[in-house]
Formats: sequence, structure tokens, C-alpha cells
Amino acid sequence: MRKKILFIASIYRVGERTYPLIPELHKFVDIDLLQVNEMSKDMHNYGNIDYRDVFHDKYSTFFDNIYDGTLSSIESRGAKNSNPSSTILDLDVKKYDMIFYDDNRNRHGIWYLYKNKRSDCIMIGNTHGNTTLNPQPGKVQPEGHSSGNYIVDSYKKVFDYCFVHGNEERDAYDDTSYIISGGIPANDQLKYYERTNDFILIVVNFLGNSPSCPYKLRFDEKLFNQMRLVELQEKYNKQIVIKTKSRANHTSVASDHAYINSILPNNLQYQIITDFQDNNQLVCGASLVIGSTSGLSFKPIQKGIPTVLINKVGCIGSFHKHRSLIDIESNFLDKVAFEIDSVKDSDYVDSILEGGSSYNSTEIYIKKIKELL
Repeated sequence: MRKKILFIASIYRVGERTYPLIPELHKFVDIDLLQVNEMSKDMHNYGNIDYRDVFHDKYSTFFDNIYDGTLSSIESRGAKNSNPSSTILDLDVKKYDMIFYDDNRNRHGIWYLYKNKRSDCIMIGNTHGNTTLNPQPGKVQPEGHSSGNYIVDSYKKVFDYCFVHGNEERDAYDDTSYIISGGIPANDQLKYYERTNDFILIVVNFLGNSPSCPYKLRFDEKLFNQMRLVELQEKYNKQIVIKTKSRANHTSVASDHAYINSILPNNLQYQIITDFQDNNQLVCGASLVIGSTSGLSFKPIQKGIPTVLINKVGCIGSFHKHRSLIDIESNFLDKVAFEIDSVKDSDYVDSILEGGSSYNSTEIYIKKIKELL
């Protein structure tokens, strides 16, 4: 008799790293889907692509049942974690042998499922992103971050085991018994993409028009000027492509694009994009990647594309040993030239991403899930 898994999808840009596991899981288990928060049908679409449609076009056929958390699971619409939606309250959670959650934060009322699952039902979480590594109380956290940590704070509340990107992340914890290095399954497909070196990709985090920002630096006019994009373009003869991140608390994608247009030099040749159908394709089109220490930056580093990361615009996390993590104020063009002249550091890749060099994260995940089942 096939075992049964409840798969929880909450935010596409978080969960897209693990969603390619769904067809592989379906080969040996039955799967139900619970869609909450930004994956709920009641969430307004704030980007230029509705990723829920992308998700369902790829994966709906693998689910026996699809449950929707509705408006009362959407945090940006006022939902409270302490009050789970009626869908969660009414769900027969005891029929599942495993619960797989695409995040690791104690939100959206997911705690109720953990509290009421069978004692032999394993619940798995997945690291939220390239987040703070230092979980020990009393130690100094990077600027903009509290002493809390999603993995430590949510253990035995919304998961029994948590997958993280790699050993660099796992080994930052005193207790690693419940932390599993798994890599990024979605990145396995990078091995099939050819690099085309068409443009320089700028990956931004919080813009200067953001209503709030937990980090010291934003991507504002000053920071864009410090990147010296016109000189960069003249030197390498490449178009600049600026990749922004859609956010639920922003007015619109159009307003973010208008802000960037208002602060960039008139003689710069550039294009702005936000949501993109295939981020593997986007990254592999770049000859050079510059920008935030976000989860997207794992892709070019894993692929061996020269990547310069800017300090203080995001959580450093697993990138704290990256050879081209720089302070934007110092010798920027020299740091870019150094990175372009360097070769892929496979040892570093394997330290931050399990299965990074061999592109077999999916295999690692599936093997561990089978063991836990």
C-alpha cells in the first residue's frame, strides 16, 4: 500500500527550489496539496506572472486532492498564525505518513497540523532562503536581523527535520541532528543549460522606494552609481539586465520599474525584468552576475558564472566566505575584473550546496525522504 504525503505550498519564490521533487515523490507515494498564503487562490497577484498558474500547469496532475487555505491563511491580508483557517482545522491530518512544508517558518497556522499529526508522521521543513547562519543566543547578528532564527525557533513546532542548502549552513548549528544538507533540487536542471554570455545581470533586493528595509543598504541611486554601470557596460560591451523581486507590500511592478528608470543614467543601455518564467535560463544568459546575497545567487555560483555579491544589501548567510563578497565602496571595477578572471571553485560550491557540483540534489532529497518514511 502506497504511503501518503501532504505537500504544503506557501510562497512560490521559496518553494520553487523544491517543487521539482513532486513528480519524483509521486513515483512512490500518493500526494495531497495544501496551498496557503501566497499560493492560495484568494491571494492577489502582485507580480507580472501569476506563479500559481505556473505551479498548477506543472504539478496539478500529481495531486489526489487540493485544499486551499483561503483568505485566512494569507499573512499580507491580515491572517494571524494563531488562528488557522477552517481548511486547516478541518483537514484530516492523521491520514498522512509525512508532511512536506516548502518553508520552515512558523506561520499560516501550520503549527496546528504539526500539533495534530500522528506521532509516527514525520514533518519536514525547508530553509526559507539564504538566511542568517548564526543561531546561538547572545552572539552578534548581522545588521538588520534579530537574535531569532527560523530553524531553531520553528523546530518541533512546524517540522521534525529541516533541509538546508549545504554543510556551511548545517554546521553553523550546535545541534545538527535534525538538520539535513540537501542542496537545491531546482538547480539540478542547470547542467542542461548552455551559457550564452549575452548580458550582465544585476540582482537587486530592496529598492530605494521600499516602504521598509531590514538591511543597511538599499538599491537606490547612490548604490547604482557606485556600481558604475556605464563604465562596466563600456568595458565589457554587454547590455545590463536588472532583475527585481516582486513583493506583496509594494505598490506594483510598474512603480518599481519607474523608480529604477528615474535614477539610472540616460546613456545606460538596460532592461528591467521582475518575474521570469525560467530563472535557470535567465542566469545562464549572463556573462556576469552582480547584486544581492539572495537565494537566486546560488545559481550562477553553482554554474561557474562570475558572481560579485554586494555586502549589506541582504542576509549574507552561506555566502560569507564567497571570494567576491564586497563592500560596494571599495575598488568595485577591480573586484569585478578579479572575479571574471577567476575559475569556478568547486570545493566552495560543494560546501554551500549539497550535490552542487554533481547536480544531484533531487536524488539526495528523495533518498532521505524514503529513509524517513
